[in-house]
Amino acid sequence: MKTFTSYFLSVLLLTGFICLLPVKSRGQGSDTAFRKEFDQFYQQINHEFDAFRQHNDSVFLRFLKDSWKEFEGSPHPLPQPPKPTAQPVYKGSALPRETDNNQSPDKPDQEAVPGTGHPVPEKESMGSYPASGFFSFYGTPIALPGISARFPALRGVSRQFISDYYSSACRSSEFLGVVKSLKEESVRYNLNDWGLASMLFEASKSCYSNVNEQVLFTWAGLLKNGYNAKVGYSNDRVYLLLPADIMLYTVSYSVNNRDYYLVEPGVLVKVPDRLFIHEADYPEGSTEFSFRLTEMPRLKYLGEKRALKGSRPMTISLNKNLLDFFSNYPPCDLQVYFTTPLSESTGRQLDAYFAEMLKGRSDEQRLAFLLDYVQHALPYLTDKEQFSRERYFFPEEMLYYAGADCEDRSALLAALIRRYTSLDFLVLGFPAHVTLAVNLNTCKGDDFLNYKSRRFYHADPTYLGAECGMAMPEVKSKPAEIIYSNF
Repeated sequence: MKTFTSYFLSVLLLTGFICLLPVKSRGQGSDTAFRKEFDQFYQQINHEFDAFRQHNDSVFLRFLKDSWKEFEGSPHPLPQPPKPTAQPVYKGSALPRETDNNQSPDKPDQEAVPGTGHPVPEKESMGSYPASGFFSFYGTPIALPGISARFPALRGVSRQFISDYYSSACRSSEFLGVVKSLKEESVRYNLNDWGLASMLFEASKSCYSNVNEQVLFTWAGLLKNGYNAKVGYSNDRVYLLLPADIMLYTVSYSVNNRDYYLVEPGVLVKVPDRLFIHEADYPEGSTEFSFRLTEMPRLKYLGEKRALKGSRPMTISLNKNLLDFFSNYPPCDLQVYFTTPLSESTGRQLDAYFAEMLKGRSDEQRLAFLLDYVQHALPYLTDKEQFSRERYFFPEEMLYYAGADCEDRSALLAALIRRYTSLDFLVLGFPAHVTLAVNLNTCKGDDFLNYKSRRFYHADPTYLGAECGMAMPEVKSKPAEIIYSNF
């Protein structure tokens, strides 16, 4: 039996074969004949794929109605270790500096702004297009095919009504057209798996006013795109459940020996202790669902300026739409934040800012400069002071908010080391602290750990005035958890 992958590969291989044929080997007649043959093949593949999809829907529906069981949730609260209220200072450092953390530059000597060649296709300003034909995804207008009263609807919250909704959805050409269009838009705007789920949920608000139907639209849309998402219900509320490639700090339910996390884009829901969840998996559906951000979403640019301190202050312009996308991200394992790169526009601005200061320096010298920069240019604030709760930052968010604590400063330093050096580094976790360690031949201090027969020296962006190899007394000589390595 063929799979989704085999159908897609068939089309891709033949398309690639056409592209690789030498132009001179194809005259007008032969090219027309070959194109006709390809079109016939493509239509056959689409026909087979539709039949394949209908068969999978039939199998899924057969088991869906009778596969509901009650599951108890397992909470995964975000760790909230005690943190110092003030930034720790290395005793031997020469403080205060000319620009300290209590001063803001009045007149930055450089203002970096994004270039004009932003990769997002520009459309008319928000509000100038018909509301029925577009919806806004973090400030980016996304086309939405028209819908009618025949769009699938939910009659009530029960296993039967949820099954009926999916049965209607997979037979609705309008629903399938909308889902296909949104998948294409998610690829166009460089969205990861979570980005696609978020786009589906945002689009659902243009189709439904009821949150249960919005959740079911997102669930069905993910199933039709090959993801083994699930839904659960309790009383009169339906919840979206997703597998994940990393730990999410929310409630999970173990179904068929796999954890499914309760998530809802942009919403903090009150989670019941128990949910009725379907055990049925969609045939040929992938249980892989990634929350990692290896590339940035290409969202419409909405610049917001922030003044950064340091020995040479600057003003940087950040994409507020991208920051809003980050803000609504489900709280994840720290690995996600340490593997996320800077956006293209922010990277260009920092490149221009650091170019003169890093020019001609060795990797070791660049590390020393970047470490000093993050320590002094960005104020120290605990999450409790800013948000009254623990919150992890993506590297770009560090440049936007008033201040940040240890794991956030470490995420930004990691992004800068990755961008401006070729050094290998580790992210170290201690009971109440997160920092970095970098592989160097020599270092100013002598605090290091051995990992895979290599020496990694502490590089702490929180320990004000400390140079490479100087660890905070609270973590000196204590065992560390390796949270992430870039090699």
